[in-house]
Amino acid sequence: MQPAGPETPLSDTLDSRQKWLLLGSLMTCLFVGALDQTVVSTATPKILADLGGFAMISWLFTSYMLSSTVVIPLVGKLGDIYGRKFFLIGGVGIFMVSSAACGASTSMPMLIWMRVIQGFGGGMIFASVFATMGDLFAPAERGKYVGLFTGMFSLASLLGPTVGGTLTDHLSWRWVFFVNVPVSLIAMPAIWFNLPSKARHLQPKLDFVGAALLSAASVMVLLALVWAGDKYAWGSTEILGLFGGAALLLAGFIVQELRHPEPILPLHLFKNGVFLMSNLIVFTFGMGVFGAFQYLGIFIQTALEASATTSGVISTPQSLGVLATSIFGGQVIARVGRYKWQTVFGTLLIAVSLAMLTTIALDTKLWHISVTMFILGLGFGLVLPTMSLVVQNAVSYQYIGVASSSSQFFRQIGSVLGIAIFGSILANTYHDEFAERFSAEDRAAVAAVNPAFVEALDDPTIRLNERQYAAIEQQVGSLPDGAAILERAELALGESVVVAVRRIFYGAVLAAIACALCAIFMKELPLRKTVSGGPPGPQPGSVPAVAAPEPNPGAVGH
Repeated sequence: MQPAGPETPLSDTLDSRQKWLLLGSLMTCLFVGALDQTVVSTATPKILADLGGFAMISWLFTSYMLSSTVVIPLVGKLGDIYGRKFFLIGGVGIFMVSSAACGASTSMPMLIWMRVIQGFGGGMIFASVFATMGDLFAPAERGKYVGLFTGMFSLASLLGPTVGGTLTDHLSWRWVFFVNVPVSLIAMPAIWFNLPSKARHLQPKLDFVGAALLSAASVMVLLALVWAGDKYAWGSTEILGLFGGAALLLAGFIVQELRHPEPILPLHLFKNGVFLMSNLIVFTFGMGVFGAFQYLGIFIQTALEASATTSGVISTPQSLGVLATSIFGGQVIARVGRYKWQTVFGTLLIAVSLAMLTTIALDTKLWHISVTMFILGLGFGLVLPTMSLVVQNAVSYQYIGVASSSSQFFRQIGSVLGIAIFGSILANTYHDEFAERFSAEDRAAVAAVNPAFVEALDDPTIRLNERQYAAIEQQVGSLPDGAAILERAELALGESVVVAVRRIFYGAVLAAIACALCAIFMKELPLRKTVSGGPPGPQPGSVPAVAAPEPNPGAVGH
């Protein structure tokens, strides 16, 4: 639907001082959401040791990411109609309350459900922050401020692992969630006082059915990937039924998008080869690279026996690499107007760094991992911001917003699927390897002391639960050969984690190579020097119109 009358842009209603206050408020909100994405990973082993539920490890990440992903398209369109302020403050409020509930969780299922609610708040934050930035600055001016948002996201990435590890080691893993509360209490009044309440005068025709179909299909695929090979066999009726149901829902989503006047994702955009290829790159990147990266902390803290703080510090150089090349790469593109080979080089850097991680072993030095993380970050910084630019440049002005949202959506959906797949690989490989390396005789000896100890040792995070493992050491150690049995169990545990994590990074290398091939074959379009123009959109009446066609740098720096 078209606006009822001319609207005054938000940027025209604010003076310079108000713009900077609002910019600072938006960056505070971005920091709230970005911090949570990095602070949890280093606390994961201690969470598992305290609450148990190793088989549900992938849900600790995917529950948040899935709910945050599915809410982004709806909140973006609702913000176009009713204004951003309500959704931004509401998102921070939901995020704050659910974070406190996460910290108070007494079981893994409870924590996972609270993470789902937390994801809704996080999705509302990200959708509203980037959309408000589009309201605040003209496209030609906006590039000057992207670095600030990239820097804020990088700062959260730098502080997150270290803060998460420090809180986990010196207080409790619960504080990685409680820390969101005071930051949220700063962000909400900042937005309340600095962001004007201005609704859009549009009559909503929102595609709730399409959003529901896509969300349900994504959840069914995720359930199938998490349960396959663990709870059910790959060829079981349950798994095949989930995949079949997801396929039917996806078909229904396509039909719905073709008939709805304001689709969540206009399908005609996929006829654009550059749009299609760029989204394929970010989807594969999210699935193979982000999905694998979530499990590095498990290796560092269980196989290398490093602390959560050390695990966070080791990952810090990645964020430094991202910050360096995202700024440098942006300057190069602005000067030469070309992006293809920078993207190819970035994907190759990522593939090389991931290949280095396939050589990890029990004697791997921690500084080796830090160097690898820095190289990985250099590749990240060259690829992700560039892909945002590519997808925006590939479509006409009226579709810049939906193009940016689609890039963010596909990257996060890819990450969700990757975490689920690699979580299944980690759990299944570890169980198989540990059963082979820890002999039947040693198992029988431990079972004679306490049968529950055998099951406990089949969890790689057991040594992080100091109280429970102390009981195992005391009772098994009282056996005539108890010390040797424990030593063999610990060696089997470490070696099994190494094999499992290596397999994860083999898959990540293949994904990075696939991204490089897509980048090589992707057509390079000249960068537009004006906001308007670009490939012509469909004629009126040939496809549904998209409401509020304003720029949205949603995926930049995120």
